[in-house]
Amino acid sequence: MITLFKRLRHHRVTLLCALALWAAPAPQARAETLEIVGTGDGMIVLHALAKAFSVNHPQDEIVVPDSIGSSGGYKAVGNDKALLGRVARKIKPREEPYGLTYLPIAKFPVVFFVNKSVTVSNLSAAQINDIYRGKIVNWSEVGGAEGKIRVVRREEGDSSLGNLRATFPGFDEVTITPYSKTATLNQHNFEIVTQKEGTIGFGPYADALKENVTILNIDGLAPTDENYPSFGTLALIFKAANRQGLVEAFLKFVETSPAMQAIRSAHATPYK
Repeated sequence: MITLFKRLRHHRVTLLCALALWAAPAPQARAETLEIVGTGDGMIVLHALAKAFSVNHPQDEIVVPDSIGSSGGYKAVGNDKALLGRVARKIKPREEPYGLTYLPIAKFPVVFFVNKSVTVSNLSAAQINDIYRGKIVNWSEVGGAEGKIRVVRREEGDSSLGNLRATFPGFDEVTITPYSKTATLNQHNFEIVTQKEGTIGFGPYADALKENVTILNIDGLAPTDENYPSFGTLALIFKAANRQGLVEAFLKFVETSPAMQAIRSAHATPYK
């Protein structure tokens, strides 16, 4: 009788344990965070991609921290300080020993923009080049109202400056006037142009759309036109050994249709 009681108690305990395991919630996947470090150009594109990625990966977080420049992105990923980087220029010879993969994902217009006091809305490529040379110094020379032209440039090594030299007609031959003001950060660039009358600067189109500036057409072409003359390429960089987990998931995502839609929503074009 005692033996039968023990057996019944044993089966009861076993059943209760099984029921408890069945009722317990399934273990959730461990949440991960991935930082994509690097250039300030194309940050809006990355933010749009991160938001779209989160739809099917709500437990994970894609972080797009403040800019450290393309060079900073190469250095951080190359020295294993970050798993994934964002850059707006190709790998330079000095960075090749890092052994990084360069994956272009989007093209974005690099535009010229002016302070709201400027009455000009269209310039030719030749006029832009002469303004940056210091050959044209007054807005009245290009059909605007009387007023001094204040030129803002970016520092050597800046992605937007490099992209203009690579794509804008004739800009690679321009020696920028020494009377220009150098902005070392994207936000500093816009602050100068919005606050100083008669000022002209350049930078990524999506960023300029958010600011109180006038974006210039070039030779009658708007930044949204297919043949607009200047653009940059946003790319992701990584080491092959790190292509796993959340890094792999995000890299696969950027090739999907929702990712293409996110890129277009950020006023860029998926890279082909």
